[in-house]
Amino acid sequence: MYALPGGVVVRRKKSYLLPVLIFLIGVALVVLYYCSELSANTGSSLIMAAGATVIVGILMICNCIFDTEGRPWHVPTNRPMRYEERFFPVESRNDVRRYVEEGSLKRILAADKSRVSGIAVAIYRTEDCSFGAMQAYEYVGYEYRPITPVKTMMG
Repeated sequence: MYALPGGVVVRRKKSYLLPVLIFLIGVALVVLYYCSELSANTGSSLIMAAGATVIVGILMICNCIFDTEGRPWHVPTNRPMRYEERFFPVESRNDVRRYVEEGSLKRILAADKSRVSGIAVAIYRTEDCSFGAMQAYEYVGYEYRPITPVKTMMG
């Protein structure tokens, strides 16, 4: 998708907003622990939750800092693209294949999905489905093998 003409999709770093917010909540819980007089049980529960929150925040911040992949960003809408997978039974292979080859993103999203993962469709799309890319895979021999090329839809 990054190679599309006109720079429709670019790679951007992940946002630091949520990781920093989680870290700050953990720090606030630590401050609350030291500033209030709590019973032993409540205090130990609070400091354990605070420590876990701080650690998760630090790990998320490190993930953002050292992330080399980034995330696809749709330039015309100035929004990140969503990734999702849809699973279908093997019996619907021909229908799913036809929908992907036609570029019918809305039909794929509306089709009855299944918990059986015989056929999978990997989709990157905008929120309003005005742009997307998808590819269908079939589970054969303990791995997913592509059954369609990557199809890009612009609406």
